[in-house]
Amino acid sequence: MMDVKPELCAKIVGRVRKPDDDTIFIQIEDQFWDATLNMEKFSHIIVLWWITEKDRTLDRMNLTGTPPKENAELSGVFATRSPRRPTPIGVSIVAIKRIVPESKKIIIDQIDAFDNTPIVDIKPYMPSSDRVDNAEVPSWFKDNKPRYTTY
Repeated sequence: MMDVKPELCAKIVGRVRKPDDDTIFIQIEDQFWDATLNMEKFSHIIVLWWITEKDRTLDRMNLTGTPPKENAELSGVFATRSPRRPTPIGVSIVAIKRIVPESKKIIIDQIDAFDNTPIVDIKPYMPSSDRVDNAEVPSWFKDNKPRYTTY
């Protein structure tokens, strides 16, 4: 039987760092560096990060919103990418450019998080299970230009 906890607690395993316009990396906390073993064998990772800018009571109570697209309909936050949600977790798929063990850094191509944003988990991107070939989306998202990481 599972031990159900009434309140969850996420650990900060690292932080997004953007020291200048050309450099983006994830600074892994010392105690979690061993968790990166064999990460260099992957080209991409999935980064889960805490949306600190929207971690306010009012934002967490927000359950609906209209996506910033022409003709978009009012939708529940679980049907949007809104940062205003009950649990403000962001998800980004990024390319690994280089791993620097001496300084515990994962140099990445891009991420839509601010400098010093807490990272709560990292997973390897697996094309066999993390991709959907024929996904359906509402009409207001059909004209989105692909924003795939290209590194």
